[in-house]
Amino acid sequence: MAITKVWIEEGCIVCNACEAECPDVFHVTEESCHIKGDSRKDGRESENRDEKAELKADLQSSLEASIVAAAAACPVEVIKYDQVASADAPGSAEPAAAPAVIASPAPVAVAPEGAPTAAPAVDADIENAVDAALGTTGNTAAPVPAPSAAPRPVAAATPPDPPAANPAKPRVTKVWIEDGCIVCNACEADSPEVFHVTETTCMIKPGVRLDGKESENRVEKNGLKPEDGERLITSIITASKGCPVDVIKYEVLGDAPVVEAKPHDAAEVAAGPFVLDYKAAPNRQVVMPKTVPLPSLHTYQEEQKAAVAADGAKWAKQQADFETAKAKALAEGKDAPKPPVRAVPKKNENDMEFPAPSEAKDPDLLHLTDLLDGKVSQAFEQSGELILQVHPDGLIETLMFCKGDASLRYEMLVDQTATHYPAAEGFAFSVVYQLISISRHKRLRVRVLVKEGQDLESAVEIYPSANWMEREIYDMFGIRFTGHPDMTRILCPEDWEGHPLRKEYPTLGWGQRDIDFREDRSGVLMRMALEKAGNMGINLKVPKAD
Repeated sequence: MAITKVWIEEGCIVCNACEAECPDVFHVTEESCHIKGDSRKDGRESENRDEKAELKADLQSSLEASIVAAAAACPVEVIKYDQVASADAPGSAEPAAAPAVIASPAPVAVAPEGAPTAAPAVDADIENAVDAALGTTGNTAAPVPAPSAAPRPVAAATPPDPPAANPAKPRVTKVWIEDGCIVCNACEADSPEVFHVTETTCMIKPGVRLDGKESENRVEKNGLKPEDGERLITSIITASKGCPVDVIKYEVLGDAPVVEAKPHDAAEVAAGPFVLDYKAAPNRQVVMPKTVPLPSLHTYQEEQKAAVAADGAKWAKQQADFETAKAKALAEGKDAPKPPVRAVPKKNENDMEFPAPSEAKDPDLLHLTDLLDGKVSQAFEQSGELILQVHPDGLIETLMFCKGDASLRYEMLVDQTATHYPAAEGFAFSVVYQLISISRHKRLRVRVLVKEGQDLESAVEIYPSANWMEREIYDMFGIRFTGHPDMTRILCPEDWEGHPLRKEYPTLGWGQRDIDFREDRSGVLMRMALEKAGNMGINLKVPKAD
């Protein structure tokens, strides 16, 4: 079979379904669908509605299947075509021969021994069917083979069973959205080819509908395209079961596949003591620092060296490329290219300067570096602040010098805090002591880097104000201070799980008590978020009857 002509009737909705099926023939524009010029004998591109130009001979058979598929997929049935039996002679194609139908053989009677055998009678209808299949006429007699001397009994043949028809695959015929959508976006996440969530409701996309419209499909109940309903049946059912308010409805032709319900469809687990694997929970896996880099003079100096090296490598490459181009130009007798010019840093016209760290010049930092004798890892100034970073074993000695040395006299510890750096190398926390000299009107920041599970010595005996601040650091970060008079939590209850200011601590769920979710959109989304995080019932203890 072959298709000689194809054209587009009026009423095209430019849904692009035909071009998706057969891009070699159809071209969808903003207003209609055209038959491409390179597929037509006249070379023009139009709907081919008036001229009815024929397709090129080499495309009439090769594109037959895709043209038929495009016409079947057209939701408004505007694609028409002429189909003939053979593409070689489109004007006078002969109809294909009907398939030969051979009847079941009649029972053969067995002649008695010694009796003369006669030629078996052949039914005229069977002869005609066989002649038609072989291309012969009814007048041509076919030679009949002589029977054997001792014919064997032949049982009567039973007609063969008709071939079983292939059962149609199950598919979704219709899908629509009832009232009450909370635009939670769960359906679009499960089946983005079918559902489109807007600001107010959920729509059924036009690409999968027969009418090519986009709406909730609540009133029209328009059907889905058969191929899409079959291909997307699992995702549609998954989206319907995953809808928290059960507004997605559908009709299925055939046996629907079994799809497991979403977690929030299952019955909620009764609240009770909950033990969570703190390290294996997915919402506690930290892969990035999530904080700015640790302010450091050494880090800044390494970054500057790397930037200078990168600029030098770039300049060296420019010079090498110039020499190569120059040699090539001289070999070809052309003018040499202009030599490269090294870029000059642009002048910063802003009145703000980057607060880069610099070498320590303040006498307090220099004096402490001399007193501690190798226990200082870094001492630098940044934005007018003095930073002294010491090793953990020299922390208490540093604080004693800061308070007791006559030339320093940092009498007060005004603040003590910590920061979590989960992706850092060699340490996990930075503990900072903010000291102030009231008599000298100066401030000093003492910093120490702590590894995971490492304890620090308490500074309560030197600065009594460290008592509650060290308890808060323990409560929020889990860093213990040896020698503290009361190393207990200060903000959370004693039976609290985890430390809230660590980066792996979840932002949802922990500490929720007797949650009464609202029935509106916010309440449903909050319940889904908490169940997804796996934190329902954490830190909630149910009292037991005595």
